[in-house]
Amino acid sequence: MIEINFDPKLGAWAEGEHADKIRNNYFGESRDGKLWLLPEEVMYMIDLQNGVVRRENKTMTFADILAEYARKDPRLMIKYNAYRDWRDRGLIIKRSDKNAKIQKSTRSVKRYPIREMKLPKLDALVHWDPTSALGVLEDEDTGRLLFEDWWLGQCGVYKQDRGEMLKLNFFETVLLSKHFGLKVQDAVSGKRVSADKIMKDVARKREFAKTMYQAYEDWRMKGYIVKTGFKFGTHFRIYFPGASPVKKSNDGKWIHSKHVLHISPKEEKLLVSEWARAVRVAHSVKKTFILGIPKLTKKDLVDYPADFVAFRRKKKGGSWVRETPKDGPRYLLSAVSEEEHIGGVELASLLHNAENLNLSLVLSITDRETAITYYALNKINLRGAKYDYYEIEWMKP
Repeated sequence: MIEINFDPKLGAWAEGEHADKIRNNYFGESRDGKLWLLPEEVMYMIDLQNGVVRRENKTMTFADILAEYARKDPRLMIKYNAYRDWRDRGLIIKRSDKNAKIQKSTRSVKRYPIREMKLPKLDALVHWDPTSALGVLEDEDTGRLLFEDWWLGQCGVYKQDRGEMLKLNFFETVLLSKHFGLKVQDAVSGKRVSADKIMKDVARKREFAKTMYQAYEDWRMKGYIVKTGFKFGTHFRIYFPGASPVKKSNDGKWIHSKHVLHISPKEEKLLVSEWARAVRVAHSVKKTFILGIPKLTKKDLVDYPADFVAFRRKKKGGSWVRETPKDGPRYLLSAVSEEEHIGGVELASLLHNAENLNLSLVLSITDRETAITYYALNKINLRGAKYDYYEIEWMKP
């Protein structure tokens, strides 16, 4: 049994042999001859370590402690679930300190190759249908060039060798008109329309159209093939430079994308459960989930809570041993529940804090049964990109 004292003005602490039992396991902070404990540490002691909390002559329950601290911290139970799960794995987790500086970087940065898109100037006309936001190119030679060499548009029927007419979506039409001289004519009015005019018209009908296009342009102009991600619950699917609809894989089968891209506009907030579901769908079909966030200014950033710094294990003498505060943490961990909303600004703010600390960001998601799922966000180095991009991976501590 571990005895803990509680005073509503001073907090919670352990003394003597009771403090010694838990100090070596990196609980609490030693000060003035006592081991002072944070709310989640006290809750963990009661919940799973046979702890007894005394307030004068009264024994306090888990609910009593929650009531004392939750007044100031309404999200305490969500944070406790993350803390408990990490601790139950035999790992150390401590409160984050936004002023701390981690000397050794543990962040993972993925470097993506670039092959700049160099398409010859196009002498062709597309008929643009403003209602469907699709363009039609009837010049078969230009259509085949765009489709087979650059995988722009859809020539004929998808995955079938039927038809010669090229259909271009909104993103492709704007890109080719803006950068490669494609002429566009409104199929209804018969008037020529510019890339800016198309963008404005689509943006009036479709939320975040400009934001989506900017990300599309980021990847396309760096040589990547960017197609719809509708089947996977995301905005785009990504093929690395060189992919083509007429090339087959070594086994003669259709080449499948390995990445999907989802954009998180700063104005949009998404339910955490929906966001996590999209990541899970991508992983279930063996695709890397990439999150795109518009670059934000310091004025855009918000003080969104990063709750803990978390440690993992390291190899020592042929065995795996847990890391301690002497090693420095690996992750900045933010605890959320499946019922919360999170948006581009919140994610960008968390990522900004993690980068300042040279740590990788981990989201700890508590579901309705208090089970925890972890996702690590690793930055992508896509040189010259207008957005910040991150690979999101399910992780097991």
